[in-house]
Amino acid sequence: MAGIKNLRPAAAAFLLMGSMSLTTTALSFFVGPVCEELGFGRGSFTVYYSLLTAAGTLATPFLGQLVQKLGARPVIAVSAVWVSLGLVGFSVSDALWMFYLAAAFTGLFGTACVTLCASVIVQQSYSGAAASRLTGLVMAGSGAGGVLISAVLPGLISGYGWRIGYRITAICWLILGISAFLLLNEQAAAPQKTEQGSGMTHAEAIRDPRLWLLAVTVFLLSAASGIQQQLPSVLGAEAARKMSFFTGVLAIGKIAQGLLYGRLGPLRGGMIVVLLYACSFFLLPLGGLVWIALGMLAVGMGSVTTLMPIVTRDLFGSREYAAIWGILSAVSNLGALIATPLFGMAFDFLGSYDAAMFAAGIAVAFCLIPLKIALDREVSM
Repeated sequence: MAGIKNLRPAAAAFLLMGSMSLTTTALSFFVGPVCEELGFGRGSFTVYYSLLTAAGTLATPFLGQLVQKLGARPVIAVSAVWVSLGLVGFSVSDALWMFYLAAAFTGLFGTACVTLCASVIVQQSYSGAAASRLTGLVMAGSGAGGVLISAVLPGLISGYGWRIGYRITAICWLILGISAFLLLNEQAAAPQKTEQGSGMTHAEAIRDPRLWLLAVTVFLLSAASGIQQQLPSVLGAEAARKMSFFTGVLAIGKIAQGLLYGRLGPLRGGMIVVLLYACSFFLLPLGGLVWIALGMLAVGMGSVTTLMPIVTRDLFGSREYAAIWGILSAVSNLGALIATPLFGMAFDFLGSYDAAMFAAGIAVAFCLIPLKIALDREVSM
């Protein structure tokens, strides 16, 4: 494993997480301009995002196996070219089915793929407290990318049109992917052979109840994060300023989480973060504490990509980490895929998000039970 002084793997993983914002935050800025020019309803158009997420969810377990066998480097190379072509596909689309097809194509090696590769690179390259600290730093790349994109991309789309905007986004994805590929040497992203490393095999982990306890935890944590797509509507006045604050805390919070888990361990540190996450959903509807609630929400939302990879490695080791995390990553994507439209439906039927947020708070609080059982079993084994 790389020493803490060798930051090339961490830098590569940070760039991958930065590229993730190109298929999440960036795509949200195209909805208005595309729908206005082509006459699409926003509901019909944004089905593309469900297809993009669904493709990633289906592909993730297979990508985990692929990274396990080939290593992260060749998968990153394929992703760099594949997603760039998919984003160019968006730029030449004129009908809904064309956007849907581009989204399904892009999703196969998009957000889910780079998140998986970034996590595998860190967990295989570092160990102990160093892995915890660097996981938080690396996962903050998505927040940093989101802040930069929010500042630059709307102006580019306004000045040059959405088709050029998609192509610029494609070029950025290609540059970040190639840069990450070049930063990694063969040893840092080599295939993890079954006889190498300590811990369980993929087959052994599937038979271990702790994996399914973590699956319940990551599903509910990710499902609660579905509120993010509705936050501008929830926040109302000064939504842009509040969203900038939220995005910034999301990035900083991931770094802080890495330090917290390195100092307190994933059990105590994780319980604190999940509890903050749960409480944020009860505070947001109150209105008066919105800034505090947003900060707590941002810190808690980062637990999916920061806490859960650390817990997975602690429980199952590095022997076949990529394949095992591939399962949990797919479950995470599934939670977000199911819950994101449910928040919108709750508003349509009830006239507010309050009930949905209270339900999300209860679900997140419930996560403390399977998480604690899984980690307590580790201590007792």
